[in-house]
Amino acid sequence: MTTSAVRCRVAPSPSGFLHIGTAKTALYNWLFARSNGGTFILRLEDTDAERTEEQYVQAMCEGFKWLGIEWDEGPEFGDEPEKGAFGPYRQSQRLQLYSEEAARLVAEGKAYRCYCTKEELDAQREQAALEKRPPRYSGKCRNLTPEEIAAKGDTPYAIRFRVPEGETVIDDIIQGPVRIQNKEYDDFIIVKSNGDAIFHLAVVVDDGLMKITHVIRGDDHLTNAGRHVMLFNALGYPLPKFAHHPLIHDEQGRKYSKRLHGANVLDWRKDGYLPETMINYISLLGWTSEEEGREFYTLDELKQLFTLKRLTKSPARFDRKKLDWLNGQHIRMLSPDALCDRVLPILREQGFPVDERSRDWLVEMAAICQEKIPTLNHIIPYTDFFFAAPTAYDEKGDRKFFRQDTSLQALEAALECMRQADEWTVTALKESYEAAAEQKELKIGALVNGTRLALTGKTVGPGLYELVKLLGREESVQRMEAALNYIKTSGEGTA
Repeated sequence: MTTSAVRCRVAPSPSGFLHIGTAKTALYNWLFARSNGGTFILRLEDTDAERTEEQYVQAMCEGFKWLGIEWDEGPEFGDEPEKGAFGPYRQSQRLQLYSEEAARLVAEGKAYRCYCTKEELDAQREQAALEKRPPRYSGKCRNLTPEEIAAKGDTPYAIRFRVPEGETVIDDIIQGPVRIQNKEYDDFIIVKSNGDAIFHLAVVVDDGLMKITHVIRGDDHLTNAGRHVMLFNALGYPLPKFAHHPLIHDEQGRKYSKRLHGANVLDWRKDGYLPETMINYISLLGWTSEEEGREFYTLDELKQLFTLKRLTKSPARFDRKKLDWLNGQHIRMLSPDALCDRVLPILREQGFPVDERSRDWLVEMAAICQEKIPTLNHIIPYTDFFFAAPTAYDEKGDRKFFRQDTSLQALEAALECMRQADEWTVTALKESYEAAAEQKELKIGALVNGTRLALTGKTVGPGLYELVKLLGREESVQRMEAALNYIKTSGEGTA
């Protein structure tokens, strides 16, 4: 097989949001396709009418789009048409194909009609429970003669796969060879009595007709793989290579529940994480590069380095601290212009009048926060003071920087530096502050921290000289005067 022939897919059921585990499966398939010059396919398993809603389809596709996982073949989404030569790419539009392939299996004697009623099957299960053995189909309809079938007339029937004798081997890239004795399976249903194809048949028909070469999915599907290999062989399709990767566990070591915040990939977008971060982090939840200890990767690097052989068997535990660290690193990698574009929608949503400012000013504002913020959402507390003067001061900061013996002296010295600055630049302000501290025998921290509290109401934020420069002389002086007045009128500051 040449690398250009690689075709892999993700086939989620759109019955909810894009789960982080589904995103991981999609990412591994996508990276594998990209690293081999292959094709990545998005296919929607939407035959469960009770659970599938179009809003979930949209939410799932939106999650892929946000992550930047673009499919080469797939269904219509928004204003993007269906693309690819092996469609349709929604199972609900492929029902006729399943019926035809099921009929072919019956005609070839590899499947058969089962007329057993629900009551009969329930009775078999109850009997198995009483005898403390696994429930298995009795095989009642396995060898019906043509005459017996004809006598059934229009009686509803399901279609069961005739499990062959012998052994089924799943040669898994991650798990290694998995051997299953076929006698462990009973003849399983592939088409229900209402005509709907069961998952096992539908997924194999889709993979076979779409010429999928690699099935990369969660190891919770390993129990299905035996049935799927048997169906591939029975249908005469080329057998794809399998790679069952471990599931994601939460920070307590349990399977990442859909109820947890962050299970929905778009939760991270709402929380201010970059898609580049999520791609980087999710890739590490089961994959390692040959460069030991390395954790930061760009998308282009992942495309070049990703291989299935570096996937691990062990489940990965979600680590929020590592995710936060990675997000900070990816924020630092952005250009100030790009960071500005990412944070402006967040600031607009908060009602800040960003469109009244020049683009250069906004880019500079983003730039002075770039080394500080761990998420895009942190831009709010790091910049809100640019748009409105503080109406209160941090309580601990007030005691520490406004209520000491030298507080008034330090603030007055800082104010004088602002009034007398020949140039309103970071360098000039820094030199002026350092000279004032030396001349008045004050600690530079007293000037810097007192000024920050006076201008922002906070004790943390962007670099002081950078924010003072951006705030402007007139506004900075006014806020310093207001802070001095506050200290004096509250009666606790001393000179």
